[in-house]
Amino acid sequence: MQFCPKCGKDTDVLFENVCRECFLKTHELIDCPLVIHIKTCPTCGSFFRKGKWAFSNDETKNVLDSVRDEISIDKKAKNVEIFLTPNKLDKSIYRVGIGVTAEINGIAITEETGLEVRVGKEACDACSRIAGGYFEGIVQVRAENRLPTKEELTRSENIARELAGRYQDKGDRLSFISRTVELDEGIDIYVSSTKLGKQVCNAVIEVFGGKFSESPSLIGQKDGVEIYRVTFSLRLPEFVRGDIVSVNDTVIKVQNFGKHLRGIDLETGKKITEPADRIGKIIKVGSVNDAVSSVLVADEGDTVQVLDPETYESITIRKPEFLDVKAGNDINVVKTEKGIFILP
Repeated sequence: MQFCPKCGKDTDVLFENVCRECFLKTHELIDCPLVIHIKTCPTCGSFFRKGKWAFSNDETKNVLDSVRDEISIDKKAKNVEIFLTPNKLDKSIYRVGIGVTAEINGIAITEETGLEVRVGKEACDACSRIAGGYFEGIVQVRAENRLPTKEELTRSENIARELAGRYQDKGDRLSFISRTVELDEGIDIYVSSTKLGKQVCNAVIEVFGGKFSESPSLIGQKDGVEIYRVTFSLRLPEFVRGDIVSVNDTVIKVQNFGKHLRGIDLETGKKITEPADRIGKIIKVGSVNDAVSSVLVADEGDTVQVLDPETYESITIRKPEFLDVKAGNDINVVKTEKGIFILP
């Protein structure tokens, strides 16, 4: 039998040279403030934690995460388990009960306490920038020697918004489209960052082809660092799907025009893929929208006879590989300065 030098009580075991009761009095298992304040964004629900904003739509989880951040546990404690019980008192105040079980020097300890959480509303960094019309770049969508189609402009804007959304889903909260402005010659897309601007240009070019250039302009300084805005001049290709063009006397129905010209040789019916920067001068001679109905008069093997839709004369042309219509049936043709061609 031993005695506790602090209280004098007899004891079988000493813990750090004192009895169990005296030992527990000198070890506070839980330490936390009585009240904590947290911030959430009233617009998007984001939660400010550990010095930064993060997307969240679960206020109760935000409250409990904040409480965990404020709890300190005795460094000697092992096998620690923390239990939190939230109770919402009104729209901005929670009372959270805290229970902790642990072991210190082999002694099982259980303690309970609680704290108050006050929820404040504040616009997050992203919503503040969006509300203020913040942007670091402008993607100007235009087309070479023509006006962009409505489809091209709508698709380009959707690509930009989808791309910004994907970046946000990956944690980049400051990627957003500030606004778009429709103009007679195209559309201007205001982007929150130059990184997003480049990615939008690349994504649009991946779909439609084309090219872009960058033009930075100095708008000021912040903390001694020069601040620039960048204009991205995005030019869609001159020729689009469905155009009929002449390249070195070869007449091609365009399927895609970007880094490569992809299409069908309307005379032979063969598919064509050529680097756009190597094919020389391209002249538009028509469009599939110019197509009219005609008649396949005769099939003579390597050649066919078709009815000229204007003069109604029978014209002999080379039979394209894609033609599988029998003589006497209707076909779609387009008449150009290069001659009459059957469309696939």
